[in-house]
Amino acid sequence: MRVLFVSGSYSNFYAIDNVVRELFRRGHEVHLIAGMDEKRNIPDDALKNAMAAFPNFVVKPLSRRRYARNIVRYIREVLNYMHVLNDEESRQWDLVKWERFFPAWLWWFLNTPSVRKKLKDRSFQRQLRSLEEKIPMDAGIRKEIQQHNPDVVLLMPLVHPASKETEYLKAAQSLRIPTVYFLVSWDNLASTGTFHGQPDYSIVWNEPLADELARLHNFPHDSVYHTGAPRFSYLFDNPEKSIFPKETFYQQAGLDAGKPYILYVCSTFLVKADHRKEINEGSLILEISQALEKNPRTRDVNILVRLHPANVGFVAGLLSHNRPNVRVFPVNGEIPDTEEKRKRYYSSIYHATAVAGVNTTAFLESSSLDKPCITVYSEQFFETQQLPHFHHLTDGNFLETAQGAQGVAEIIGNIRAGADTRARERRAFVKYFLSPCDKPAPQACADVLEEIVAKGTINGA
Repeated sequence: MRVLFVSGSYSNFYAIDNVVRELFRRGHEVHLIAGMDEKRNIPDDALKNAMAAFPNFVVKPLSRRRYARNIVRYIREVLNYMHVLNDEESRQWDLVKWERFFPAWLWWFLNTPSVRKKLKDRSFQRQLRSLEEKIPMDAGIRKEIQQHNPDVVLLMPLVHPASKETEYLKAAQSLRIPTVYFLVSWDNLASTGTFHGQPDYSIVWNEPLADELARLHNFPHDSVYHTGAPRFSYLFDNPEKSIFPKETFYQQAGLDAGKPYILYVCSTFLVKADHRKEINEGSLILEISQALEKNPRTRDVNILVRLHPANVGFVAGLLSHNRPNVRVFPVNGEIPDTEEKRKRYYSSIYHATAVAGVNTTAFLESSSLDKPCITVYSEQFFETQQLPHFHHLTDGNFLETAQGAQGVAEIIGNIRAGADTRARERRAFVKYFLSPCDKPAPQACADVLEEIVAKGTINGA
């Protein structure tokens, strides 16, 4: 079996790394076409490691549509904007940020009252979608897929703005090759755009995400497979081998030996009450630092801050306050996409008393390592917890909710006194959201692909 992955960016490779390795282990061929535009502070280490491990791993750069590129892009971007407008009340932040995907003149035009009203008209939406479906495929991309000659094509993320991989979806379907949507992250379906073409099958982590795919994007349930989350499989397969001893990790992170700490995990950005973007979490971290120091039950607790590599600009200002109970590690942040980086990340969670943040994927890894998770609510940033994907965490009912910095200190004091009140809910969440199958997620994904290929070409032999 020859499997072709198509990804909008090399930075998504961490989501399929384990699946690629499982496919090679079974003797299959694997090809990857990926966008190679460099992303600041996000290296391609995981991809390089896989290429070194598997000399037959074919990796090629993503191609762009040759003709009518801007017109096609704007049609699809308007469809994305319509998709956001359909859920206007819960997507106020997205309505603000979509401005950056259009030239100024077009954004102004789209938001004149009469045009905006038209964009929300379902009949007009169907007409524009019909026009998009008539856009001819790119012949060069079709030929490129033929040269790879795959038995199945997996595409990701497909729902992001300016999704170049959509061209590969349409080209593969014209060749009657089975196509599969592969979910990269838990927030992709509710907080991005929509699909411009429907793959024949989909692979998602669990039933709630399958429901979201059906409800928000009109995918049929019977074409969706649930496999668990492959990128987190390291946490379920002998996790102890992914953890540094406590003493070793404390030395690496510059932590005070013998003192407990909480891990504060930063976001790429926060959303302020006026729906504007805020990239500086330093003020909130400093407030927590002071609250821990003043509370008699937590005055010996340090804060280890883990930055997102796409948002490190505020760290110099944070450290300039010389707070004795604040450490930052790694100082430039990092994506846990290799074994060494995963060990640093998982160790920072494992040895912590609890993990805090506002709205972060780290709550998934932390719950998998059975650590209490604290979402910090504040008047300044509460809109971050109103983002449409956050409900997956609140539905699980495993988060401790801290009312500001003082609330964090109170919860940490309770946890140290033995009151881990959400432990049962946390473990249930991990089971149904991240690991719902009776086998590791990479194996489940490989099984699904073998099943799909066994069915043969679409509408063919």
